Amino acid sequence: MISAEDARTMARRTVAALCLEHDDLLATKVTVGAPVSVHDVAGPPSYWLVPLLAHERAAGFVRVDRDGQTMAVGRFGGSADETAARPGIVTGLSADEAAERARTDGRLAADEVPGTPRFVHDGPPGREVWLVETSRAGRPNRWLFISAAGLYERPAGVRSGEDSSLE
Repeated sequence: MISAEDARTMARRTVAALCLEHDDLLATKVTVGAPVSVHDVAGPPSYWLVPLLAHERAAGFVRVDRDGQTMAVGRFGGSADETAARPGIVTGLSADEAAERARTDGRLAADEVPGTPRFVHDGPPGREVWLVETSRAGRPNRWLFISAAGLYERPAGVRSGEDSSLE
């Protein structure tokens, strides 16, 4: 896996190489923020999500794979002046916010303990969410997937598409 700084450098090169004049948001001076490591649900890092920032809010992103190649470039809604239409951070929520949602919205049993949030892709790259694994009696119990749009769950260890009755 390439380093965070190498991912940031690739994102800068990608933005510089794109013809962004047609996009009033990305044509403004965007800065490249600190890359976020995106992991597979099983744990290993898969790629980097590099934020493009305008007016201190996430204006878009560059996905950089483990070998340093650009996978995708995207932008968030709104014009250059509509900062409220864009998320404050590229992940939509912070790890602390995801942990809080797991506690408040996860319908935890009295003996269920939430773990530390990890930023993952649940299925293909781009399906990015926070994953909080809960445990009961020291054993994995559920996977809570948390984003700004809501929360969904599966039994711990069940990957997307393995059991369609659970989704």
